Amino acid sequence: MQKILLLSHYFQPCTLTPAQRISYWAENFHRLGYYPVVVTRAWNPDIRTHQDTKLPLGREVRMEKFPTHEVHYLPFRPGMLDWTYLHLGETWLRPLFLLAKLVDVGLVRFSLRFTSYANYLPYLKNLISQDHFHTLIISGEPFYLFRIGYSLQKHLNQRWIADYRDDWSTNELQMEKSGSLIRKWVAKLESRYEKKWVQTADSIISVSEPYTERICKFLNKKGITIQNGFEERLLELPESELDGQFTLIYSGVLYPSQDISLILEVLSQCHAMNRPFRLIFMGAGFDLKEKKRIESLVPDQLKPWVQVTERFPRSKALEMLQKAHVFLGIAYGKMKGIPSSKLYEYLALGKPVFLCPTDGDLMEQILTDSGLGYFAQNTKNGVGILLQLQELYLDKNKLAEKKAASREPIFKYSRFSQLKKLAEHLG
Repeated sequence: MQKILLLSHYFQPCTLTPAQRISYWAENFHRLGYYPVVVTRAWNPDIRTHQDTKLPLGREVRMEKFPTHEVHYLPFRPGMLDWTYLHLGETWLRPLFLLAKLVDVGLVRFSLRFTSYANYLPYLKNLISQDHFHTLIISGEPFYLFRIGYSLQKHLNQRWIADYRDDWSTNELQMEKSGSLIRKWVAKLESRYEKKWVQTADSIISVSEPYTERICKFLNKKGITIQNGFEERLLELPESELDGQFTLIYSGVLYPSQDISLILEVLSQCHAMNRPFRLIFMGAGFDLKEKKRIESLVPDQLKPWVQVTERFPRSKALEMLQKAHVFLGIAYGKMKGIPSSKLYEYLALGKPVFLCPTDGDLMEQILTDSGLGYFAQNTKNGVGILLQLQELYLDKNKLAEKKAASREPIFKYSRFSQLKKLAEHLG
């Protein structure tokens, strides 16, 4: 088998969504003729808040070797920016965090020494000097890891590929955030870094066709789309007893561009018709600012029906999803081509998915392919769909038929199907 290097800041036992993509690749690349060597940071699996990801962890390199792959866990020490966020980022001293961001983005042009990624480059140089690796795949974000690919290609002629789980300086979600002068200056600098560093990559990978096209055009590089997909084992999960109250569940964090006013209006009207439902934003409490934003938008009379939870371990999250009647998706405003990573998990679990509001784009297309999607454009349309979904649960046979019919069309979205595309690209 040919050896490949995978560099990812997120990897199991980290329970955050970004860890799932590379963790799956590491465990399954052997089925396609590759032996992955993963370099990552030490992780505590009990992550409940954003601050937990910044805490120092580990004193020495820990290596785990398996017949199919190996993992090198490097000690984690928060760099200047993470240290500042940990101590000042959510306090009245936040302006000092922004100052640290300015210093950080200036220094990274010359070195990663003051970042949380300082130990990756010397460790990888040593690995590459001792062995031959067919390819190095670097997964971002953090996108500053791409500077490592740039250095290794320049000094050791190591072939590398940039894996964009999101796009970087072309990212519309980031552009939607408040545009201070500092943010615009940082974005301009990072745009230059991206062009310089990724020019040395053999190619780029991204998670949706619009992302890939946008990044390739910006960098004038070739690329391929490798979607996040779902783990095949989810298809075999046994049915679970449903919640006693009809329940919609949204899984993951929410962005400011995701408008929840429509689903709240649907809930209000269903409540007035004596056909209410529970609405759970599972894991959205991970980001404290978003938790406060969501709760501030919920009218007092609906508060008993709406819940914003903290992050849960994956097993607990899957249990909650299994108990829900309907999965909720929410468009990203006017932005297109954004594939919610949880959408693939929804597909594998085989329940109805209510896109409210619909994006009229990638998510609607995927859900239409599966036969599991229901799409709301306005309140009247949304209420009608909700009532229809409640009626659907009175016919267990029809539900089972719908789930069974979705299996074949969604298989192309499995992680292994996507991994086979990547293996062909490497070849």
